[in-house]
Amino acid sequence: MPFSRPNIESFESPLRIQMAEAHLRDHGFMDRLMQVKAPRATEETILLAHSSYVLDSVKLMSEIGRGQLGESSYSSPELFASALLAAGGAQRSVELVVKGDAIHAFSLMRPPGHHASTSTPSGLCYFNNVAIAVKYAMEKLGVRRASILDFDDHFGNGTAEIFYGNPDVQYVSIHEYDYEEYGLGHYMEVGHGKAAGTKVNIPLLEMSPDASYKAAIDRVVVPAINRFRPGLIAVSAGYDAHFADPVGNMDVTTKTFWYLGKTVAKLAEKLGCPGSSWVLEGGYNTMVIGPCIEASLEGLAGKAMPKLSDQVERKTDGIIVEANERIVDQVLETLDPYW
Repeated sequence: MPFSRPNIESFESPLRIQMAEAHLRDHGFMDRLMQVKAPRATEETILLAHSSYVLDSVKLMSEIGRGQLGESSYSSPELFASALLAAGGAQRSVELVVKGDAIHAFSLMRPPGHHASTSTPSGLCYFNNVAIAVKYAMEKLGVRRASILDFDDHFGNGTAEIFYGNPDVQYVSIHEYDYEEYGLGHYMEVGHGKAAGTKVNIPLLEMSPDASYKAAIDRVVVPAINRFRPGLIAVSAGYDAHFADPVGNMDVTTKTFWYLGKTVAKLAEKLGCPGSSWVLEGGYNTMVIGPCIEASLEGLAGKAMPKLSDQVERKTDGIIVEANERIVDQVLETLDPYW
């Protein structure tokens, strides 16, 4: 294969951002993009989505410089400053879009955020960047309804928890799911009370290919967001569903990430949204993350799908594709009473 799947111990590292920036620069993207520095989010902004306990815990453990804040969430020196910058980048991205300074904005930052819940850091995530950005857009920028599309390989349990009872925020997630062990992210999780039907989970089987993602996008994601009619589309952009990712177990290529960008751009235009705000989540093969982001940006810009070196002929498992079609049928059947 053109990209190997590395076995790496410390996969959430600065190299992710450095390699992504290098790829975009080497392929001329930096000349085509408006670059904006991320501010540090204020503590007040963090508290829009999190309890004071999370805020103080991350600050304290950052001062200590070591220790564990949650499952797979460890502290290090300057963690608090980095987490504030990541949240600030997400906040700035929605400001650019809502105020009309950009149609689409992509916050290229770390650490990621979608596993962080109201009161608990988890899964490499400390503050939930996309949740903070959406809360900020709704409480400070006048956005009334927002859709969050999450295509990270892993279910964004933190984002789902924060908005589970909020009828004004739609959460749509395509993710890998283990139907033997089960866990959070099942399609029966649709939201609570007045928010029932606004939480849309599409839990696909391990090793799902591009074809299954396209079916999920066309059959569920597009009609769900069209029906919700948001005033802003926010995207948790996780690239660990790529076949060469060391953490995810899916089988997609950059073709899927281009199609996601193209789809979001079309949805925003059709719905009259000011645009879309993207934040980086997973994606841990540093040789692959740059091409994945390039594909998404080309889709957002309405460009043809770029020819990238991971787009080699690959065998598709028909059994997985057929099983995923049945899962999508179940998702639609579950949502039907709310649509």
